[in-house]
Amino acid sequence: MHVGTKEWMAQFQKTVNNDQELNVIGKYFTTTFLWQIGPESYVIEVLEGKIKNIISNPTPLEPWKFAIRGTVDAWRKFTQPTPPPMYHELFAAMFQGNLQIDGDIKELMANLRAMTRLLDVTREVQLTVA
Repeated sequence: MHVGTKEWMAQFQKTVNNDQELNVIGKYFTTTFLWQIGPESYVIEVLEGKIKNIISNPTPLEPWKFAIRGTVDAWRKFTQPTPPPMYHELFAAMFQGNLQIDGDIKELMANLRAMTRLLDVTREVQLTVA
């Protein structure tokens, strides 16, 4: 099981929803964003720090506020328990051209701490399913 598969996404949702840190800092973290992992796209609906729904391969009419896009290889590196240099953090990977962000960047920045933790949890999913 690797990042971007439906099985991985289901485990990711469980891991995020059980994360104690997100339970605290995510109280006001409510958003919808597009997460593209190579050819696969997911709309992630977050309500009060918990993933309420993951929509696989959404239609163009499915609403989202911002998007985080990257290749499968970039996300595999990002989600390693100890990622290689420049894959350890969202903006480091973005500035190197490994990930792209678009859409309502203000929405992302308003929720940056919780969003950073949500992405950090991807590394725990790898440990869970290894």
